[in-house]
Amino acid sequence: MFRCRLSEFRREMNKATLPALTARLGCGTVWVMSAIELGPLSDRLDEDETKTLGRLLEQAGTQLPATDDHTTQTFAKRLSEEAMTEFLDRLDAHDVAADIYLPLEFEGTLTVGDYRVASAFGLQETLEEMKEELAIEDEEFEDEDEDEDGEEMDEGSVIEAQMRNIWQLVTDACGESIEKSLPLHLRV
Repeated sequence: MFRCRLSEFRREMNKATLPALTARLGCGTVWVMSAIELGPLSDRLDEDETKTLGRLLEQAGTQLPATDDHTTQTFAKRLSEEAMTEFLDRLDAHDVAADIYLPLEFEGTLTVGDYRVASAFGLQETLEEMKEELAIEDEEFEDEDEDEDGEEMDEGSVIEAQMRNIWQLVTDACGESIEKSLPLHLRV
């Protein structure tokens, strides 16, 4: 008798439409947040997309490097999606916004599937230009989240501080991407 009631309960629960905890579809109940990672192209591109990228790079005058390292190094995750989007908008204003940055020198942005691919060297130059825009000091990166007067920061100031943090993380990741010859992935 108990089993019968339990199975009836399960059937009724399966019929019921439960509200989702997040607006995104997928397996999970937590929003995917922005991340900065170094890793192989296979993390985001399938074989056909990788071959397409190879052809596009040949047309751009360079070659896709063969990488044996299949490890992914995360520089930062759970970044503010709003700040990361604003940061990418600024990169877009400099014509270097992409999802994947390769440690190769080529001009422009290539589109492969749903991803934009650009040069990590071009990103590095643009980050240097953005340094002044974001009012970043040449000295050691300082955490500006704390206000010395104890006043709360307004929303715009918080986003600016987060963007300076993202700038520093992307700058470090870009340098390591070039040094280790690994693609840099920016996820939003």
